[in-house]
Amino acid sequence: MEPLIRNTQDVFDGTRSRLLWLDDNPPTCTMTYSEIQPDKPSSHHIHEWEHEVYIITGSGTLVCDGKEYPVKAGDAMFIPPNVDHYTLNNGGEGIIRRIEVNPLIAAQSGGAQNDGGEGTGQPPVIRNISEIDQSDGPARKVLDVKDGAIHYTMSFRSLDPNSTAPKHVHTGEHVGFVLEGTVVLSVDGNDYIAREGDLALVPSNAEHEWRSNSTSRAAWLVFNPI
Repeated sequence: MEPLIRNTQDVFDGTRSRLLWLDDNPPTCTMTYSEIQPDKPSSHHIHEWEHEVYIITGSGTLVCDGKEYPVKAGDAMFIPPNVDHYTLNNGGEGIIRRIEVNPLIAAQSGGAQNDGGEGTGQPPVIRNISEIDQSDGPARKVLDVKDGAIHYTMSFRSLDPNSTAPKHVHTGEHVGFVLEGTVVLSVDGNDYIAREGDLALVPSNAEHEWRSNSTSRAAWLVFNPI
């Protein structure tokens, strides 16, 4: 089985990239990359599914049910279902670049067709990867079931130069996004290169490992089905 590897710039339309979409037959979720220009908001909406969002660069304000929460690069956000929300790029740090992961129903339904509405008032979870316990093994949970995650978790992984993560197999797929550096992704004995800005979808039940093959650190996010 081969992984799917796709870079943000391969499918960027000037506003967003559909890195993982329904045409790819994903088992659990889709992933998009998007940019918010300075002093501009993201789309304002409310819907029955959750978001998991990671801010790659920039800073601004997440507004959920009228309450404001500062957000910045390195922040992972869990936005609960049925919460009115949008993100405003008012941090003065250039373009906000981010990835967003949604359950399949979001794409299958055509997305939220509204401009917001009355929400439940449930607050988001915002956690910066700098807050994650670095001693918690190679895969460090960023967003988990205890945070309200319904369909998938978010973990952070990193490798020092010329090091290898353990080879393993599991029934659920991996959806990875490379934040920095270059990694070799070995799937069923075949090697593939994944670079900064790449989505990497590893099929379920495929034996795989991640290896650093450079003189610099590599880091990526992994989304796993619950």
